[in-house]
Amino acid sequence: MKKTVSALAVAAMFALPNAAIALNSSFDAMSQAGNHKFYVWCAGKEDYTATQAGDNSKAAQAAVASKAGSKCWPVWQGLEN
Repeated sequence: MKKTVSALAVAAMFALPNAAIALNSSFDAMSQAGNHKFYVWCAGKEDYTATQAGDNSKAAQAAVASKAGSKCWPVWQGLEN
């Protein structure tokens, strides 16, 4: 019983941060202004996530790409709600 309660507590702990930030990944969200979230794929270094404000996903992606360098590419994940 103790192990089950502990496992549920750990699962809840990991679920809470993800629930706090919901992403709108609909097609319409790509054309909206706001904070866009990206997964940045890199060759030769660690991948990472980035958030960038922009008028739309394309403008935000260009800003992230310019900061990331030539060996990384940001992939749009969604618009933060």
